[in-house]
Amino acid sequence: MLRRGDPKICDTVAPVEVTFRRLADVDLPMLHRWLNEPGVVQWWEGDDVSWEAVVRDYGSTSGDSTEHWIATLDGTDIGWIQCYPAADEPEETEPWFALGIDRAAAGIDYLVSDPARRGRGLGSVMIRAFVINVVFGIHPEWSQVCAAPYAKNLASWRALERAGFRFIGMIQEADGPCRLMMADRTALASGPEQGTSLVP
Repeated sequence: MLRRGDPKICDTVAPVEVTFRRLADVDLPMLHRWLNEPGVVQWWEGDDVSWEAVVRDYGSTSGDSTEHWIATLDGTDIGWIQCYPAADEPEETEPWFALGIDRAAAGIDYLVSDPARRGRGLGSVMIRAFVINVVFGIHPEWSQVCAAPYAKNLASWRALERAGFRFIGMIQEADGPCRLMMADRTALASGPEQGTSLVP
């Protein structure tokens, strides 16, 4: 477990301590509820979020290279976030590479579970802490990290901006244009993010 003191993480919330732990099968009912919350479903690209699909795609037998994590604040699970090697998802990431993203980049997806907590800066704190502690903290092979939220999902891409990501370009998806956002390892503070802890 990594623990540190706490500097300014973003200017919209007071300093907090976020804990990350690996998603376990016991968490799947909770994740299933989160993925079926209307504020999440509208941006979830039409993915199957039935119970059977959640077990298949997020459970311990899924067998892919994606890592799933739960973010916790003050003893409460407040979000889910995943990371994966961009090169392992070519259908999604070839447009990233065409815009100059490294093939050694990672991709992330994320959600804040409670609608009442959204729009208050918690998402940017969670994303930045995750990128520093997990994406770059335990994966030295990853040089960059990217996400491509829908352009209409203002809250999502603004959270990425506040977390230290920058806009790279537009990508056209079947359901609408997306903003490709990227953070470079060298652009973020090295070492564990202060105000966070990591439980492997």
